[in-house]
Amino acid sequence: ARERGACSPLRVPCGRGAAAGPLAVAVVAPGAGVFANAAAYGDLGKRPGFRVEVLGEARAPYDRYPPWFSGGCAGPNLDAFAKELLERGSVQRSDCCVFGSRGGQVVLPRIWQALGNAAPPAVVINGGCAMALPKPVEWPDRAATFLVMGGQDTFRGKMTCEEHLADAKGRVPVGNGSTAILYINEMTHMPQASLFAAVLPHMLHALSAWRRAGAGPPLEDFAQVLAAIAADGNWTGRLLYTRGPGVWKDVPIDGASAEARKRPRTANLAALGGA
Repeated sequence: ARERGACSPLRVPCGRGAAAGPLAVAVVAPGAGVFANAAAYGDLGKRPGFRVEVLGEARAPYDRYPPWFSGGCAGPNLDAFAKELLERGSVQRSDCCVFGSRGGQVVLPRIWQALGNAAPPAVVINGGCAMALPKPVEWPDRAATFLVMGGQDTFRGKMTCEEHLADAKGRVPVGNGSTAILYINEMTHMPQASLFAAVLPHMLHALSAWRRAGAGPPLEDFAQVLAAIAADGNWTGRLLYTRGPGVWKDVPIDGASAEARKRPRTANLAALGGA
């Protein structure tokens, strides 16, 4: 589906879910890889329980940074685009959102500033909201967020992988107890297609579960993320999540070993701190 007046290069069929209805997923096109990872979004839309809508268009006239970024423009720009999405209620109608690159740096912070704790949960490719940005990010304490970061991402700059991860982790507010970070050492700025398609539905399920009132960390869904990574290939890295405000759990990912690829779901669940 695509939003009228904000054309997208991708059409995604709607999924059909249980009685409660499918999970409404809004993919904010600028920076989210709607061309490179079109197959992943298309597959997601075909899954029962998901309804995918692409908001906006990559490479549109507004797909550029606002003036407070180096080389930014007065408008149209991504901040104006974010305000338009909010005015239309496009974000507010969504159960979860997917941002990437500049979308995570500009559009998501504007949505957080406007909606606060009422903002939908978000998958943030490249972790743009958790970078050193020209303006402070008003990260809501109750925001449910899944950062997807890579050791080969240009956003890492001159930092080591450890420094890159620590920097992002340090930008999550101490009062927030619903943030996860998937850090894959081999991941590039545009996530490899097979990896992204494997983990995306499980990350969205995790965010949906986390957002429910009184819900603790969605360990079953995190276990599914780890299993999907192991099944997809020789990925290495870490999965981190907050067990409560300011309290982190850190789980290593070693997909290079045959043992890791054969590890049962129960073992992943135990590593995550579950039963």
